[in-house]
Amino acid sequence: QETAATVDEITHSGAQIGKRATEVIATAQATAQTSRQGLRAVSDTAKAMDAIREQAEAVAGNIVSLSEKTQTIGDIIETVNDISERTHLLALNAAIEAAAAGESGRSFAVVASEMKLLADQAKAATGQVRGLLGEIQRGINTSVMLTEEAVKRAASGKTRSDTTQRTIEEITARVEENVQTFQQIVASTNQQQLGIEQVMQALHNIRQAGQQNAAGTRQVEAASANLTELSQTLMALAERYRH
Repeated sequence: QETAATVDEITHSGAQIGKRATEVIATAQATAQTSRQGLRAVSDTAKAMDAIREQAEAVAGNIVSLSEKTQTIGDIIETVNDISERTHLLALNAAIEAAAAGESGRSFAVVASEMKLLADQAKAATGQVRGLLGEIQRGINTSVMLTEEAVKRAASGKTRSDTTQRTIEEITARVEENVQTFQQIVASTNQQQLGIEQVMQALHNIRQAGQQNAAGTRQVEAASANLTELSQTLMALAERYRH
């Protein structure tokens, strides 16, 4: 009975172990599935980071090209401004000569005055354009710095994304290994359960055999008693016939 109780206890414990191991396997499989989903999300994020970095680099390149062209425009404006100043001086000289020429130089003085006016307007316009170009250049420089910072952040985000991806890959691999290990544990537990059931059946057979042997022993004892009684009766009869 003590052995049977021990076997029953082992059977119960084994069943609990198998149940818990099965639950752990289900949880581990769900975790592995979640890890794989996270891995895909991180991979998509990494691709997006690469795309952002490439676009930011392209924008930075375009901004630098625009900055160079703006500088070229500035050079052209400087040339125009220089021409305007020379024209202004030329107009002043022409006006002086026209005044010295008297009545004959009056028409030429009108032309010189118009030249001076145009030169002044051109100089004023170039000054305004120069101011606008300065603002544009400052905006371009700020855009370049911001774009470069965006490229750096995108590269940093890509690095972190790659690190996260490797970490999740390692976690997923370990979880899958644990799933396989737990599956082996469950298989071993099931085999142990089968062995315990076989032991229980063997104990049951032994009990039945023992009970049958006990019944047979009682029958032999009864038959022996009957034989003893019959022998005594026969001996009494034989003794009676002797007399």
